[in-house]
Order: sequence, then C-alpha cells, then structure tokens
Amino acid sequence: MPLDVGDSDDFIASEDEIQQALEEAAEETGETVEAVAEGVEHIMTSGTGAATNEGVAGAGAVDNEDTESDPRLEAIELYKLRREI
Repeated sequence: MPLDVGDSDDFIASEDEIQQALEEAAEETGETVEAVAEGVEHIMTSGTGAATNEGVAGAGAVDNEDTESDPRLEAIELYKLRREI
C-alpha cells in the first residue's frame, strides 16, 4: 500500500522500505497497515503546524538514522511516537 502523499525529491526510500516500515509500525501499534498508512498520510498532508511533508522532512529526518532522511519514514516514526504518548 503506497502512501498517497505526493511526489518529492526528498523521497529517497524505496516503496519496499516504506511498506516494511508501515508493517513494522502496524505490528508495534497493534493497528492495521491501512490505519497506519492513513494516519501517516494525515500527518504529511494535514497542513497543521509542522505536520506537513516539508515540515516532517525538516523535523530532524536528517539526524535520524532510522529514517534515511526520507520524510515518509520520519512521519511513520512520528505516528508511532504519537501512539506511545
């Protein structure tokens, strides 16, 4: 299930890497992959504060080794963090 968040030159992770990250997040949160993907899409497209594609990309993705500097992976990490809080 690819994320529907538009295209960006910042998207450097492969679709397989994104799918694997979604599946891992689903397992960690106890949610379906579809629910995680919808939540991540909302984070990236909502336009609220820093929760936008560009905002997520600038929110430390470069410093996060787990995200490979891809804002989609950073948004997945943000989604998991929100579920832990």
